[in-house]
Amino acid sequence: MSTRGDDVMDAVPRLHPEAGLQRVGDRMLAVGPDDTLHTFEDEGGEVSEVAERILELVDGGRTVGGIVAVLCEEFEVEPARCREDTVSFVRLLVDKKVLVLGP
Repeated sequence: MSTRGDDVMDAVPRLHPEAGLQRVGDRMLAVGPDDTLHTFEDEGGEVSEVAERILELVDGGRTVGGIVAVLCEEFEVEPARCREDTVSFVRLLVDKKVLVLGP
């Protein structure tokens, strides 16, 4: 599936079949197929609640657009900014082989 433009909003993100995701203490950790460990921090090095929430919302049924809708309800964020940031984050995780996108 393409990861360009609005296609991503209609895509359903799923955990890569060779990746793992687990909460350890107060942090969400992901391991990709290349055994790279990924953590999710904001610019200040603190746990990113939004990044971790996105991963929690990846359930194999919800589209990226559906995730954006939930985030807009739960966090004080401008919808256009939420969409842009969420799509960028999902694309990053696809590139790192933590997530895959499907119909």
